[in-house]
Amino acid sequence: MSKDHIRDYATEAFRFYARWGGRDSYVKSLLSDLQQHKGSGICSPTESALIHKEQVMREHMAEIADLEAVENVLRICGHDVRQAVEMVYLAKPYEELEWGEIKQRVHYAEIHIPASQATIYRWLARARRMFAEERGLRLKNKKKEKS
Repeated sequence: MSKDHIRDYATEAFRFYARWGGRDSYVKSLLSDLQQHKGSGICSPTESALIHKEQVMREHMAEIADLEAVENVLRICGHDVRQAVEMVYLAKPYEELEWGEIKQRVHYAEIHIPASQATIYRWLARARRMFAEERGLRLKNKKKEKS
């Protein structure tokens, strides 16, 4: 498996999604944290509270965009690709990935889907590329650029 510049970022975005369960859950958590820090005021939010909320949301825009991109990929990628992503990237999201663990998960997926190891890796690469496109990340071109 060749290393590409988006592999680690995309893999971690899928794992981040698995930890939070999606964009809505993450945003709800951010808003809940704002409520707890604000206190238990009964009146409508003040202008400063709204500005603070917008600032917090701006600070977490990258995470929210990652979650939205993953959700879009999982919605459009197809059953087999989604199943591979779930077995390899979304499993045990709270545990650190150990060396060789992705390879073990791919082996598990090839038995349970069933599909060849090469096919699983192709599906995972497709999911990562779809994530990068959804997220608007710069993709390497196969052709060399002219200087």
